[in-house]
Amino acid sequence: MSEANRPWISERLKHCLQLLACPAEVQPAKFPPFVHTPDEMAEDFDNFRLAFVDNFRAEMTTEQLRYLDLINKSFEQMEKDCFSTDGVINSEEWRRIRQLASDALRAFGWQPDDPPKRDHEFVSG
Repeated sequence: MSEANRPWISERLKHCLQLLACPAEVQPAKFPPFVHTPDEMAEDFDNFRLAFVDNFRAEMTTEQLRYLDLINKSFEQMEKDCFSTDGVINSEEWRRIRQLASDALRAFGWQPDDPPKRDHEFVSG
């Protein structure tokens, strides 16, 4: 069985958190126009949260785990109408996600830098 690629998983989780912490106006610009931004942000976070926690839980602090769990629970409790461009921009739920993601970045010691665009990862069609 191969070991998890810690640097890659860490980098992707960091980018997910950076994106979630970005101002609402910036978030859609990180994806091609045909991508449903709210769903993609939530799904990416969930995928890399699970990968990181499943592989590196023993190395994580209680605070790091707590913030990732709070973000996950916030997504799970979100109403369907929040998963829209208007929801991302105007809802209190997404404001909470942005704050929790900023807190999570601090807990990991990661900077709230501008995450990279990921246009190359998506194919229209």
